[in-house]
Amino acid sequence: MRKIRVLLRFRECEHNGDLDAYASDVVKCGGIVLDRMVDPLAEKGYLTVKLNCPDPEEFYRKFRKTSSYDFLF
Repeated sequence: MRKIRVLLRFRECEHNGDLDAYASDVVKCGGIVLDRMVDPLAEKGYLTVKLNCPDPEEFYRKFRKTSSYDFLF
């Protein structure tokens, strides 16, 4: 099983509550949140995520169905 680390960048992220919602969707799709950061002035949030799956596309197929996916940039 491959372990892949990715950085997910989100727009319209004004505070930790927004980022918590995005992180929750990441976890539901099989990702493990390793680190997080919010830049409230730029309204951007960042999640460093580890994907523990044989095919990373499996995570992205699930994540595309979440409302958080629309906020990726």
